Amino acid sequence: MSDHGFAALDIGLAFGAILGIAVWQLVRVKRSIRSDREQAKDDAGEP
Repeated sequence: MSDHGFAALDIGLAFGAILGIAVWQLVRVKRSIRSDREQAKDDAGEP
């Protein structure tokens, strides 16, 4: 494999991993916010 091909593969793998982690964190934060809103809604409904 040429040096340019290896460099592109290396950068692509690193960028892919970083992008994957970022998407995973976004999903986790959205789930957490949804859970907190549902919990607050349930708590507000109690007398």
